[in-house]
Amino acid sequence: MLLRNCENGEKAVYNTYLTVTRNEKTVSFKFVCENSKLFCAHKGYNKPHYEGDVCEIFIGSDCERKSYYEIELSPAGDLFLGKITYLGWNAETGAPILDLKYIDDCFVKSEVKPTENSYEATITVNTDDIRTGNGKIFFNAFRIETDGGEREKYLFALSPTMRRKFHAPEYFVCLDAVAD
Repeated sequence: MLLRNCENGEKAVYNTYLTVTRNEKTVSFKFVCENSKLFCAHKGYNKPHYEGDVCEIFIGSDCERKSYYEIELSPAGDLFLGKITYLGWNAETGAPILDLKYIDDCFVKSEVKPTENSYEATITVNTDDIRTGNGKIFFNAFRIETDGGEREKYLFALSPTMRRKFHAPEYFVCLDAVAD
């Protein structure tokens, strides 16, 4: 699958390929991110890696898609893991209203393989660990590319949100529809 421009659904300026594989216990998301400067704004666990180049998965099983996990993986292999409660949209500020709980005990497995001007990033989770409700698993996949440090210069999405924000659960897709 190819990620697209998050704001308008058109072809992204840089290719990002996503492969989703699943077995009885786990699901893996492999991103192949072309044309990256591999810019990392922060080092360490649970830092705001979205301020640099990053691959992200929002995933959960809440039928209303209001509760989900946010997983970020930087080109340096640093992770962010938080549980999000989506409280709606603020029309005045144009931003989502979120309640974020940092997860101290990371249950995500990850791997990053950088190359000269691209990288592969794989995020793997146990499906029991990402349960946020009693429904099917829903998710969306994202990439931010900064071209070396221009924050949020390019935003790519599997299911574009039609805005410059990723937190739009109504655009999550069912895992069963895309997993191999």
